[in-house]
Amino acid sequence: MDATFRTVTSEGTEILVETLPQVRSCALGFWVRRGSRHEGAAEEGLAHFLEHTVFKGTEHFPTPDELAAATDRLGGHVDAFTGKEVACFYGKVLADQLPDLVRLLGDLVTTPRFDPEELARERSVILEEIAQSEDQPDDWVSELFYGRFWEGSPLAHPILGRPEQVATYGPAEARAFFEATYRPENLVITAAGALEPEPLMALLRPVLDRLPRGTAHGAGGPSTPRPFLLNVPRKDLQQVNLVLGFPAPSHQSADRAAANLLSHVLGGGAASRLFLELRERRGLCYQVGSYLSPYADTGALQIAASCAAAQARELVQRAMAECARVRERGVEADELDRAKLQARTSLVFSQESSSSRMFSLAHQAIHQGRLQSLDDQMAEIEAVTLADLARVARELLEPGRIGLSALGTRRGGEIRPKDLVA
Repeated sequence: MDATFRTVTSEGTEILVETLPQVRSCALGFWVRRGSRHEGAAEEGLAHFLEHTVFKGTEHFPTPDELAAATDRLGGHVDAFTGKEVACFYGKVLADQLPDLVRLLGDLVTTPRFDPEELARERSVILEEIAQSEDQPDDWVSELFYGRFWEGSPLAHPILGRPEQVATYGPAEARAFFEATYRPENLVITAAGALEPEPLMALLRPVLDRLPRGTAHGAGGPSTPRPFLLNVPRKDLQQVNLVLGFPAPSHQSADRAAANLLSHVLGGGAASRLFLELRERRGLCYQVGSYLSPYADTGALQIAASCAAAQARELVQRAMAECARVRERGVEADELDRAKLQARTSLVFSQESSSSRMFSLAHQAIHQGRLQSLDDQMAEIEAVTLADLARVARELLEPGRIGLSALGTRRGGEIRPKDLVA
């Protein structure tokens, strides 16, 4: 990858910097290689709890008001998120504001105060966030899917946590998880834009020196997908929300590109198989799509849709029939060409700002373990053949391995096992 600086400190922190002479902004991210799948049974939701509570005060910015004012003075954007496998604190600013951005983000990941009163207030905010998620059916049906598809493994942990557990978290729990997790060897720092590696390294050194030393929090255990069928009635919903999923390749699988193109063919656009069949020809739904969710050791190829309760069974039956056609007959050359163009276009669009380049560096370093140039990534897409797609479809679209969560079903209209057999 041209113009990319990469180093690993003696303590184990990986740092990647891409200089972009054509821009005047810079983006910086502190990535922790630990998310909800790395929590213990008594720690569900703690990774997300930490993401919130570090913003309640740090050594240099002791109160939330001071942190908010410091963020506004940057003139740019600062945010954070927690996923299944990472937590991230990032920002984008004009180049001359980089020192202040490093200081602010560095404080968040090294010197949070965990003030009891502030944590109590933020705990209430997180509980409201969980309640809001339950009120958003597309979010909640996905959470139901993850909880059953990987049931019994840490990948099933809800990112937001369970209310009854989150309600018990305070400074002691936050501090213990922080000190075990926010270690040099768990940290990846990525930056892209109008900046140079050596000055950035000088800015980062005081931050790195503050990180605790010692054994890091262990990685989460393996996760094996399992078939299931779950109907959850909800009288307050006008529609049934559905997620169907098949086991899929991990981030580092050699079939990753082919599986992504298969997802495009199934539900990636207005000419995709599922959109044409379920919406345009049958009028069963307004929206339907498919997407790939890869992780370190597993993944899921998911189909999401919503429809009237009376049409849910037919929608599932026809979706399964379309998957069976792809599995048995493969795809057409023009379908593969369109999918490749969609994938290439999405890839190029994702590289056209300093923040997207920063995110791309982190994704490759953390999830794929290697850096690829844009040309190499495009070539990987182009190398997928019709035979590759046919083989991957046969392997993935196996009805006996499917998981399905249906939220909002009515009595007598639940999805049945026979609806999943094409």
